[in-house]
Amino acid sequence: MRYHFIRVPIAVLTVVLLLGTALPACTPFPEPDYITYTSGLPGARDIAVVRPDGGHAFILTDDPQGLSSDNFEPVWDPNRQRIAFLSNRDGNIEVYVGVASEDAPVFYRITNSEFDESQVSWSADGNRIAYTSEDHEGRRTVQHVALNELVPTAVVFGSEGETDAVWSPTDNLIVFAKLKENGESDGIFLRDPSNVNIVQLTAGPHHFPTWAPDGKSIAYVSTQNDDQKDIYVINVSALGPTSEPLRVTQDGADDYGPSWSRDGSRIAFISDRSGNADVYTIAPNGGGLVMITQNAVNELSVAWGPDGSLVFPSGPEDRTALFIADADGQQQLTSGATATFPDW
Repeated sequence: MRYHFIRVPIAVLTVVLLLGTALPACTPFPEPDYITYTSGLPGARDIAVVRPDGGHAFILTDDPQGLSSDNFEPVWDPNRQRIAFLSNRDGNIEVYVGVASEDAPVFYRITNSEFDESQVSWSADGNRIAYTSEDHEGRRTVQHVALNELVPTAVVFGSEGETDAVWSPTDNLIVFAKLKENGESDGIFLRDPSNVNIVQLTAGPHHFPTWAPDGKSIAYVSTQNDDQKDIYVINVSALGPTSEPLRVTQDGADDYGPSWSRDGSRIAFISDRSGNADVYTIAPNGGGLVMITQNAVNELSVAWGPDGSLVFPSGPEDRTALFIADADGQQQLTSGATATFPDW
């Protein structure tokens, strides 16, 4: 089954939203917990979904005949009724939100700039989106936009740049990496967009922060140890750090891509300590390391499911498929087109 999104012009959408009508809510799929992912190779990718058992897989984005766009990096909203994603279907790379239903699936263009956008993150209430915007000189800034206004606002004014923004899952806080003039990270920072204060959490070459489900801790990737990638955890509040950073991985390998389990008891990540990029899990205090995969090919990223299962793309870079790892072992979910960037 293929769902064809209806194209809604940005001007029409702006009028609708300014009149107070929210993006329509619907139940897009007959069952919960679908996995969304990117299907295909760069340049002609689509947004797809699949059930955790590998059934009922279908494409959400489908270009009109004769046209080809690149749609990628889908992210579920907190209520799992809309999918934000990136697409160049109108020229440069912009943020879109898709609402799928069998009778009238639609998508909405959320940003309308001359720059390329990336790194989409939903607010906890599902009413706002944060993203990174890169100008023609390569300067990156974090923006956020309310879906009932569509007016982008910078998270930080007058800085050298920011990237890697993620909304807190529990309140109105955005965590991000602040950049130096040379483009290197100056540390992890925190801001409530409704307030003026910007809080520094860490100092150093730190990237890719990700929130624990309770909003009280952040895992991030650091390259401060001889440029190798390590995962750290720090406890935080709206006022700043409430603990010293804890180095969670200390193997001498590259450890990256941290993802918290739904109960916050484990962190999944990718590591090349075995020679290939495999999936591991570890407790936030650095204990209980478990190797999940041991494959001859590389795993690219990892995400948790609601039942504690893990989904990850595995295979040669141009032919990856999605797999699930659970107590019963590993199961392949997709075949054919390359599958990347899963969100569950």
